[in-house]
Amino acid sequence: MQKLADHIILIGFMGSGKSSVARRLARFERMNSIDMDSYIEREAGMTIPEIFATYGEDGFRARELDLLRSMLIRDRSILSCGGGVVVRDESRELLKTLGTVVYLQVDADEAVSRISRPETRPLLTGPTPPTELLATRLRYYEDAADLTVDTRGRTIMQVSTAVQGALRNRGVL
Repeated sequence: MQKLADHIILIGFMGSGKSSVARRLARFERMNSIDMDSYIEREAGMTIPEIFATYGEDGFRARELDLLRSMLIRDRSILSCGGGVVVRDESRELLKTLGTVVYLQVDADEAVSRISRPETRPLLTGPTPPTELLATRLRYYEDAADLTVDTRGRTIMQVSTAVQGALRNRGVL
């Protein structure tokens, strides 16, 4: 599939470290970083739990898709995506065309232990246990990814260094 832009996109389950790695990588590489969830909250003037309560998951996913579409005309950036961005076919297709997609791999138990404010994660407090939620998304993460970096048992600095090295090896950085 042809890349239409040259962004660096981080995907993975909630708590995998996407936002933290994106901020570090952006600082090291002097690039712009966009955190999808924060961007959507600012644009909506609501928190993610409020968006879910008002518009449902479909309304939130539509906002993710809008941001992905806007990335086609933005300057090269590092985009840290929400954990569920991969559930829509159209979003996965866009991810693949926007640049290099890095999947930050983590297991559900470790991911949950990393989340300091679970009340900010509507799907974490929903009826589906995190292990099931991750299991249903796993093939989507793997399908969308150009690179996979295992974050299990690693610090943000270690993961950032691994991502940076993998991107350099591919000639992306």
